[in-house]
Amino acid sequence: MSAALRLPPGLLDLTLSRVFVRPPVSALRTWKDCEAVLRRHGHSSAALLRQPPPGYADYDLMSLYAREEGKGKNQSADVAFLEEFKEQNRALTELEERVRMLQETVKDQEALTETSSYSEEDLLRVYEDVLALPQSEPREMGKAADPPNQAVKDEMLLRGVASRWLGNTELVAPPSSSTSGSVAPRSIVARLQEIAESLGKLSQALTRPHSEGDNMDSIMPSVPTGMLTTEEWLALIRTSYRAGDGATAEAALGLIQLTGELGLESAVNEVLAFYASAGDVSGTERVLQTFAPLPTEVQRDFHVKAYCKSLAPGAFPLHVEELLHDYEARGLPAPMKSYTRVLTALLSTRTRASLGLAQARDLFAHMRYAVHPKPDIAVYTLMLRSCAHPAVPAEPERALDLFTEATVDHRLTPSPAAFSAAIYALSRSGEKKYVREAFRLAKQMVDGNRDARGISAFRPDRRLMDALLEGAKRIGDLARTRWLLAVMVRETAKADAEATGGDAGCAPESSVMLNEGVMRHVFHAYASYKVPFIPSLAKVVEDPGNIADVTAASALEGGKKDVLEAVAADAVDMEEDFTSSGLPAQSDGYSFSHIPPQSRAEVAREVDILLSRIVEGNQMKSDRVKGIRVDSPLPRPFQHVALTTRLLNAYLSVHYVHSRFEVWSEVYRTLFEQLDVPRDAKTYVEALERCATSHRSERHLALRLAEEIWGSWESIEGAWSTDGVYGHNDPAVSTLNARLVERANVAMIRILSLTGQTRRGLDHVQSFAARYPPVRLLRVEPQHPLRSSRIVLEGAKPLVRLTSSVDISDDTVPPLLTFTDLEVLHARLVRIEDQMSIRYVKWLCKSYEGNLRRRRDATMSAGPQKQKLSMPAVRE
Repeated sequence: MSAALRLPPGLLDLTLSRVFVRPPVSALRTWKDCEAVLRRHGHSSAALLRQPPPGYADYDLMSLYAREEGKGKNQSADVAFLEEFKEQNRALTELEERVRMLQETVKDQEALTETSSYSEEDLLRVYEDVLALPQSEPREMGKAADPPNQAVKDEMLLRGVASRWLGNTELVAPPSSSTSGSVAPRSIVARLQEIAESLGKLSQALTRPHSEGDNMDSIMPSVPTGMLTTEEWLALIRTSYRAGDGATAEAALGLIQLTGELGLESAVNEVLAFYASAGDVSGTERVLQTFAPLPTEVQRDFHVKAYCKSLAPGAFPLHVEELLHDYEARGLPAPMKSYTRVLTALLSTRTRASLGLAQARDLFAHMRYAVHPKPDIAVYTLMLRSCAHPAVPAEPERALDLFTEATVDHRLTPSPAAFSAAIYALSRSGEKKYVREAFRLAKQMVDGNRDARGISAFRPDRRLMDALLEGAKRIGDLARTRWLLAVMVRETAKADAEATGGDAGCAPESSVMLNEGVMRHVFHAYASYKVPFIPSLAKVVEDPGNIADVTAASALEGGKKDVLEAVAADAVDMEEDFTSSGLPAQSDGYSFSHIPPQSRAEVAREVDILLSRIVEGNQMKSDRVKGIRVDSPLPRPFQHVALTTRLLNAYLSVHYVHSRFEVWSEVYRTLFEQLDVPRDAKTYVEALERCATSHRSERHLALRLAEEIWGSWESIEGAWSTDGVYGHNDPAVSTLNARLVERANVAMIRILSLTGQTRRGLDHVQSFAARYPPVRLLRVEPQHPLRSSRIVLEGAKPLVRLTSSVDISDDTVPPLLTFTDLEVLHARLVRIEDQMSIRYVKWLCKSYEGNLRRRRDATMSAGPQKQKLSMPAVRE
């Protein structure tokens, strides 16, 4: 009844009245009685009363005439009543059906209502499956690594083999034993070779014809001899190459091939993996030629890997690219992993960086055209990194196109490395719109991929922080730089605390840890920072007379409105980060806050504090290595920052911009000696350029320092001109190149010209022209064999190119001078009306310019077999 009571009262009354009413059995009613019944039935709120049948006595009293007279009327009334009754019965049946359906609907609704709703745990369980983050792919290095338990398993297998074939287990030594670890596999292989030779002789004896009528075809073929299982063969090979015994591993391969054992391909892969990791090209090719004339994809990848590992650091991978095209010509294209290896080697070359970049882009286009039309995210990551290659200016548009193509067109899931590469390309452009896009992309990376519990799929790592710092320093955004530094200091201190407490801590490759590169970016950001003195943001001086002046000056700073709004928007978050970061605070009351420094003195003080913390951290770290106990109540996150020449150069660049001459010159003279860090070529060049841009009142002091620096520079340049950069332990010589030579000489000529030393400046120009004459520009390097401009549809070279010869910058141009470099000297010569010197300067600049143009034309038409081109002579 609970379901029926939920019906409307009117509908319930009507239903009950229709169900319990009983029609008359045999009665003759008048039409008026029928109308009355119909009116009562149509009333929804009243129940029908039972009408008693008319009495039979009245009919008996009626006369025959009366009965005959009303006979026709009664028959018509009966027919109408029967039709009405049938209609009522049909309506009643239809009403009952509707009521039944309504009751079923109410029951269904009650069942749905009574069903328990989802709890928070149930919803979380559902959304965990829906928003589950994709599992990261296992690293190749993790797969290639030899775990200790594998070595133990191999030892147990070899003990069983030795007990079967040698009769003892003493020859099997633990893997840690370097003396006897190589004896056991060799002894086992020697014993198996003896058995194989005996079986071979027996097989020859059985297969030798006994009479001339015997047929060789009737003899049964030999059955493979099962001396070892596949796992035992692999354990034998792995133990051999762990001991550095490649000959034993190859002998085991020969036994597997001779006896027809199963698992030859797996054994060959193990040996190839050993040779490829060691960079042994000859061993790899020997194994392939002997045991795998038609190598599989994995074996082809090992072949390419061996070539890549054999390269010297920064060498150009010429033969590796030829190997890829050779496999393509044979109809056995290498897997995409091999192309990834070659692209990495091309982008890592330092001898011809621009040529390596061009070849990498051409190989990428060729791979998509001829072999693999759909690259994976690893290949896209490499091409995104090429958009920020140091050999060419950054290409943010190309990076955005590649990132969109990978994530939108091909629907590839971007990896943290892909995000970081795209962000770095945008940041390195130095344009504010692209730097803002880089920070937006970083926010998308961290916040746009979260699971049901709100955990992000991509955590900020070191590469991401480097990319963001690169963008912040290029636009001079010191506020963001200091905020990122505060976050990294806090994370580093937390990781150190976990490591001290016994936890493994964060891995340097995947954590936000301070290092030398991060601090270089921070110092560069301080150097590019333009101090906008905003009185409202400056520290309040305890002087009542200055309060009104500060307030009035802040109101007049209308041009600083954007800066104020930006600071106010991020003030709360930055203040929290700086408060909890643990940045250094000196005893004099100066501490780091979320407000950037408001004067040059504050900038210099902050970098001095940071460098002092780095020095203290390194000193504490060295004392700990020496065994000296160091009790430090404060965290030392800067102990992970190494003191390098590049770091000190970045620190000096801050003083070059924000300090007076007396300060930065003293720092230059004493810093490297105090910290026992050698100078490199950029140290001298940047110091000379700073002397050349000194204020007029400081030029006489700058000239003395420049002469002091030049005395050391001449020996460095002489060593570079004679022997080149290779084979020198001096970092100043090994880091020198032609462009740095130009910058150093131009800076010296400029400072001499500005201080009135015109004759000395002209002598310096003549000395430079004697060391690097214009005719040296005509020596053109031979063209790369794969850079042929002939269009072919097949061959051992890229079939599709993205770069032409015009787009490749020449990295081998010797030092030269242009008119812009000698403009100050030329103006001083015009002032003193030295016509002879003026004509010489003009001739020298035009000679360099003309020979450079001829060199470009010769480079465009140079062939791979031409080692030297004859060019028209230039009169000196």
